[in-house]
Amino acid sequence: MLRRKPTAITLTTEDIAIYEDARNREALQREQAAHQAHMQAQAQAQRQGTPGKNQNLKDPNDELRPLPGDRARGGQVKSREERLGLAGGSSRG
Repeated sequence: MLRRKPTAITLTTEDIAIYEDARNREALQREQAAHQAHMQAQAQAQRQGTPGKNQNLKDPNDELRPLPGDRARGGQVKSREERLGLAGGSSRG
C-alpha cells in the first residue's frame, strides 16, 4: 500500500469571516421570521377579540351605557334626564 502525505487544510481569516457572516445572516433571518410570526399571531388574536396586552383600554362610552342590573330590575331603563330629575314632572320653580 502506498502512503501519501497528509492533506493540510489551511483557513485564512477571510475564510473565517465569510463563515461568521453566513452564520450571522442565518441567525438574523431566523430572528426576523420569529418576530414576524409573533406579530402575525398578535394581529390574529386582536382580530379574534382575544384579550392581549393593549386590549384592556377603557371605552369612553361605557359611562353612558346602562348597567346590566338596570335591565333586570324593571326592564325599562331611565334616560339621563329622568335619572337626574330633569324630565317629566320636575318640581322647579
